[in-house]
Amino acid sequence: MAVNRHIGARILRTSAGLLAAGALAGAGLPAHAQDAPDQPRDPRCHTSQLTGSMSPVEAGAGQRYADVSLTNTSDRFCTIYGYGGMQLVDAAGNPLPTNVARTANPGPALIGLSPGQSAAATLHWSAVPHGDEGDPCQPTPVGLQVIPPDETDPLPVEWTGDVVCGAGAIEETAYH
Repeated sequence: MAVNRHIGARILRTSAGLLAAGALAGAGLPAHAQDAPDQPRDPRCHTSQLTGSMSPVEAGAGQRYADVSLTNTSDRFCTIYGYGGMQLVDAAGNPLPTNVARTANPGPALIGLSPGQSAAATLHWSAVPHGDEGDPCQPTPVGLQVIPPDETDPLPVEWTGDVVCGAGAIEETAYH
């Protein structure tokens, strides 16, 4: 019994020493934003903090390229990471065939946006009908419903492109 008390006391002293060492090791570190009571716990950009836009289209040999940008319109810093979602729509807001494929270049990276700053995803599609698609291959979209990364609410964006052939096939990069 005396041996067990001796071992138990040694374990308690060792545990107390480790706890004290851990407390001292963290004492000189700056507070993380998530630990500060006046800072939001999640600095992710939410749909309500953003506006969307689409750049003019670059065209060549039936291929189309454009950037979809998200701009931080809030009064605080927020972050975007990864890929967004999107849906092509007609003039009445009805969905058109949209098949988004994510491309790996550039891959996802954490993008910090101060108020007024933007991040963009590059889009690539074809305006040439595929296989048995008619000409035009589908109605020309007038809008794009863009869903920011890790969000579920869409942002309306004016579509500056033309038809999207291949059953609405669009390649999209991560936001950069």
